[in-house]
Amino acid sequence: MDGTVVESRLSAVSHTAIDCRVAGAADDADLRRLLRENAMGGWVSVSLEREPRYFAPLLEGEAHQAIIARDRRSGAAVGMCARNVRPAWIDGTVQPLGYTGELRIAPGYRHRFRVIREGFETLRRDLHEPWRTPYYLTAIIADNHAARRLLEAELPGKPHYHPLTDCTTLAIRTAEHRSDERCSLGSDADAAEIGDCLTRNLARYQFAPVWSAAGGPRPRDFVLHRENGRITGCVALWDQSAVRQAVVRGYDPRIALLRPLLNATGAWTGLPRLPRRGEALRQVYLAFAAVDGDDPAVLTRLVAAALAEARRRGFTLGLIALADGNPMLPALTGTFRARRYCSRLYLVHWEHGQAAIARLQPRIPYVEASLL
Repeated sequence: MDGTVVESRLSAVSHTAIDCRVAGAADDADLRRLLRENAMGGWVSVSLEREPRYFAPLLEGEAHQAIIARDRRSGAAVGMCARNVRPAWIDGTVQPLGYTGELRIAPGYRHRFRVIREGFETLRRDLHEPWRTPYYLTAIIADNHAARRLLEAELPGKPHYHPLTDCTTLAIRTAEHRSDERCSLGSDADAAEIGDCLTRNLARYQFAPVWSAAGGPRPRDFVLHRENGRITGCVALWDQSAVRQAVVRGYDPRIALLRPLLNATGAWTGLPRLPRRGEALRQVYLAFAAVDGDDPAVLTRLVAAALAEARRRGFTLGLIALADGNPMLPALTGTFRARRYCSRLYLVHWEHGQAAIARLQPRIPYVEASLL
């Protein structure tokens, strides 16, 4: 999930020259530092990091690029944003889908609109492919009001942010659950049938990612639901900690004071453990969830089995996200005690992308938290 870090104070005039360009290997350490030092705020402050190498891809064949902004006088890295392109289901066919995220601006530069304006202009000029990716999917935390006000505003030099849908991410404490004989772990022998289940179900949604056994979660990371020997649903345990991490950087003072008590009662309340400052969350994504007929009972069985397997693998937290219009979301929120994080999905585009958005079929968006 993108933790856009900006402030509401803006100035279109700045006496500091900003140099924006496509980042390369020599910028790797500065990109990682910007992610590390610019955490998402709120009752808990979390930095979404990419250690030990920024440009390590999450998926085989992924195009992962970045723009870096530097103060021309000092050479210091003061801002960044990322662009990714991955195959996705759009209107029922596989097409390249662009993503933007990791928008970070150093504290001393957040009032300077020039950083954002020139960063977006560099992305448009040097990376944007309007014939291939006319728009980009992105997410902003709902209570990040400063970021939303800025990015939704029609200001010269920035792309349009077209609201798509609200979505809910559930952070669920892993726990032992009663085993269901219909759910079991996959194996390499199940790869073809897993692919068939994902194709027939994710193709019904808008912007669902395309899974390949060559990259991302492996067949043996999937929990499968079977009826009469046939796979009718699946969800994958996707551990991304080798590429990117969520690190706790601080708590609201009241939460910090109560943290020991909240952790002591966590097993009873079902709410996730709150780590120490500087500690990475032991989290795993419940990714590529697909269910025949959007049956909520099947999804809840799969999530329960996946949480139990996640606990056996040493994870303390499972994350899954669904669009607020997804018919299976109420079953999850009603079954599992979880911390809920609300976000808004946007399609980001310049003028030529509006026509492509207008042609999109009215399908429920698929939200894959592991790729935002």
